[in-house]
Amino acid sequence: MKKMHPISWAALAVAATMASPSLAESIPPDAALASLSKPVDFRVVLPLRNKAELERLLEAQQTKGATEYMKWLTPAQFAAKFGPTPQSIAKVQAALRAGGLQITGTSSRTLQVAGTVGRVNAMFGAQLRSVALAGGHERIAANHELVLPTALQQEGAKIVGFANIPPRHTMSTKLDKVEPENRSSAVGVYWFDDLKQAYDYPSYVPPADGSPVLDGTGVRAAVLMADLIFPNDVPALFAHENFTAISGAPVPVVNTVLIDGGGVYNGYGSFEASLDVQQIAGGAPGAKVTLFSIPDLSDVHIMDGYSAIVESNKYDIVNSSFGGCELGYTAAYNGGVDYTYILQIEHEIYQQGNLQGITFVASSGDQGGVSCPSVNYFYGKPSKFVKSVESPSSDPAVTGVGGGNLVTKSDGVTLDSAYVRESAFGDQQPPYDIYGFGTTVSGGYWGPGGGVSVVFPQPSYQAVVKTGSTKFRTVPDVGMQVGGLGFSYAGAYCQALSCSLDDSSVRTAYAVGLGGGFYRTIGTSVSSPEFVGAVALFIQKSGFRRGNLNSYLYSIGAAQTKAGGVNAPAASQYYHRNIPGYDGFYKDTQPSQNYNYINGNGTPNVRKLFGMTAYAPAGLPQTPSNP
Repeated sequence: MKKMHPISWAALAVAATMASPSLAESIPPDAALASLSKPVDFRVVLPLRNKAELERLLEAQQTKGATEYMKWLTPAQFAAKFGPTPQSIAKVQAALRAGGLQITGTSSRTLQVAGTVGRVNAMFGAQLRSVALAGGHERIAANHELVLPTALQQEGAKIVGFANIPPRHTMSTKLDKVEPENRSSAVGVYWFDDLKQAYDYPSYVPPADGSPVLDGTGVRAAVLMADLIFPNDVPALFAHENFTAISGAPVPVVNTVLIDGGGVYNGYGSFEASLDVQQIAGGAPGAKVTLFSIPDLSDVHIMDGYSAIVESNKYDIVNSSFGGCELGYTAAYNGGVDYTYILQIEHEIYQQGNLQGITFVASSGDQGGVSCPSVNYFYGKPSKFVKSVESPSSDPAVTGVGGGNLVTKSDGVTLDSAYVRESAFGDQQPPYDIYGFGTTVSGGYWGPGGGVSVVFPQPSYQAVVKTGSTKFRTVPDVGMQVGGLGFSYAGAYCQALSCSLDDSSVRTAYAVGLGGGFYRTIGTSVSSPEFVGAVALFIQKSGFRRGNLNSYLYSIGAAQTKAGGVNAPAASQYYHRNIPGYDGFYKDTQPSQNYNYINGNGTPNVRKLFGMTAYAPAGLPQTPSNP
């Protein structure tokens, strides 16, 4: 394989501008004008106030010794300090109603608006078209930039709902149901208790000093995902591992909240939702897990889901196992219209959550370092995958989780799954149509995403680590078990180990008793909720919420580096490092052995990373210490 050279994003943007494609050209030519009587809904978002104070407070909440350290706001306090004024909201509402539109819901800064295509066309100078999507769905998209009425412009309002940006996608792959378990083979699948032994979770048996069982009790985790899970799947997973028989504790119960009507059973997000709740519950069976079900992974529904979680303020940690390439929101990809303001709106929702103490975690992506089709794809022309990162993991208020292939001990006699090593070599893919636009994209890789953001500047917590960029946010922050497709690249970057022999997966129960069963699963959607389960134990042990966890993760990473990095004393080995890999663009040494674009700071030694060494290791699966 020829060596891949770094791509200049400035050059890409210039090339796209020189081609001068219009926004209308990115809409399929067969997209019909939407019926003027067709009902549509969208969101109007007002800007926050006092942004400098908001940034200062976020920093202070994570600074030991500061007056505001770990002191969280309520939603009402956030709205009073930083939200739009009632006068501003009323002015925008009046303008929308004057245009014949209805206000169907509100949050501290967002208006849910409904009307007809005809009313929207008239108010915003638009020409809405209906774009067909896979599965019989459609997207209503504007073929040129909306023109906001004066009242909305004066209040700094933004519209979310009519951009021709594909819905984001899930970050897992469901493979066949037949594969040997890791417990009886050098390769195979992992159950949740295998992973707890491998990553050194604390024992389920508390120490003699009277400390409580660390199982996530008292912690509330939210999962945002399209569609619904089958009720029997979580009990089936835990029954297989004899959890209740060994621990005496009940099987975790998953609650569901429907957002915008919610999704459906056996929808395209259902398997992902099942994986997410099972990975969290497996690592923290005492935590309360709630699925926030949305109809699809479009920006409007994602934003509504996050807003509901944050405004309720009931949840300590949120998992998002989906993403979309960051470049897809830039002007170069949208005929000169910059939609990165949608990512900025999401960022401010995460910031509100952080100020309230909520931790956000997201999978870093499954297209390796080349996660975005080149701009030609969006105009129906031949394209290849290019360097990009995925949102929401690229957001600095979110912890992005990558990872690779875990290899554990397997003696063929016991269930011993002790950590041996990890690797993270991406899998080459044949050309395929990533969003169903009718054009294939070449040069793709399957593997953990990572790299450098082109939207978000470097957050202060990354300044303590050599991330390869002093200007922009880099991804991921940490890694855990991801797995591989089974045809790993065995070229120049895979000489020390046989990549294909390292390919692994986890078990996910899906549609058990309804024609499904236990499937092997791979993806950063495995690593993200797995990390959430570990963080739930940390929150329980702390006794308080943690907010944006990245300041903590990077300070610990810097401490390990100072102590010797990969050669630090055992007590300072908070992360597994020196993990070989290649993601289609970056090697494991980029930018350094102590931080890279595949595993971030590394994969966790959970007890050391989160200060749980007073507890014994979890030990062998299906035992009282690791039920």
